[in-house]
Amino acid sequence: MKKLVIFGFDGTLADTAPGILYCFNTTAVAMGYEPVEHSALYGVIGTPLEYGFKTLFNMSDDEIEYAVKNYSKLYSQKGKEMFTVYDGIYDALRELKKSGFKLAIATQKHRMFTTDMLENYDAADVFDAVCATDVGTNLTKSHLLLQACEQTGVSVEESVLVGDGTIEANGAEEIGMDFLAVLYGWGFRTKEETEKYKCSGIVAAPAEIVPRVLAL
Repeated sequence: MKKLVIFGFDGTLADTAPGILYCFNTTAVAMGYEPVEHSALYGVIGTPLEYGFKTLFNMSDDEIEYAVKNYSKLYSQKGKEMFTVYDGIYDALRELKKSGFKLAIATQKHRMFTTDMLENYDAADVFDAVCATDVGTNLTKSHLLLQACEQTGVSVEESVLVGDGTIEANGAEEIGMDFLAVLYGWGFRTKEETEKYKCSGIVAAPAEIVPRVLAL
């Protein structure tokens, strides 16, 4: 039985797409680029901002440095408030906690934004560890997962990651951690998309998180 359940943030715990799209497009338009559609965020949400600006707008390194600073300012002012927690997530977290599991977050979102969003929705005290990136650092998902294990005192083998995309899947596989693939977020959309990754189970809705974890 597992002892630690680690969650991605964007697309797993919360739908953060509205705020992310607003900040990407507002920043890019001010720099002379055309805005992107909502669907363009697939595969970008939850990744480092540098990757997002390069992928969505093909910016140069100098432009990306400026864009990241402007995005961060916009996100701190407005973007971080433009999100909703997926229905059923609170119930799943409470049930896991009641069952004795330790809970953690591993996200490449900046730490300041992550903690602010958790506090705004009274969820900060649910997690035993919140592992995120700091300004000027871009830790990989596998590094963040190892941090979560270290901070909670639980081994990789006794842990499972719940996430919605390829970055989570690859990060878990790199260190030999079990992975539950979420289909309700912004990464994987169908079971077929997960088949080339090493998944221990599929989660089609938040209500399925607890039974999938208990089955491991």
